[in-house]
Amino acid sequence: MRNKWIVGVVLALVIVAGVAAAYKLTRPSTGEKGLSGKRIEATFLAYGIQPETAAEIMTGSPIYDETGQKCFLITKITARPAQMDAIDSKGELRVVGHPVLKDVVITAESIDRKVAWAYMYARDKILAGANVAIYGDNWKVWTRILTVHDLP
Repeated sequence: MRNKWIVGVVLALVIVAGVAAAYKLTRPSTGEKGLSGKRIEATFLAYGIQPETAAEIMTGSPIYDETGQKCFLITKITARPAQMDAIDSKGELRVVGHPVLKDVVITAESIDRKVAWAYMYARDKILAGANVAIYGDNWKVWTRILTVHDLP
């Protein structure tokens, strides 16, 4: 009987320690020394968007998260026809430019400092390969993050 009570207490302590460790690892830094550092530069690919939306994305304008907080400032924009698959007359698959839609590569710098190993963007983390929605003053696009670099 006594062993069951001890096992229960030990198990409860392990669960509480696991929850505390998970909380500590997943929450954003609150400015603890060594965790917050440089700002970052991220490159986003907005693929297959309407030309009217692509024209609204301007250098120097902010990018907001879903809560309306400014997170990035756009430093560079490159637009090109969206890539699509097409079959030519020989039946071979080719990649060609879409006649209407655009692929827009957006390079932006974070406004505040990054957090530990991943920059927090509302509930998402800015990591290369992740997909996030980004918001401007009067536009919203779904993007894939291409690169993330520390700034000096």
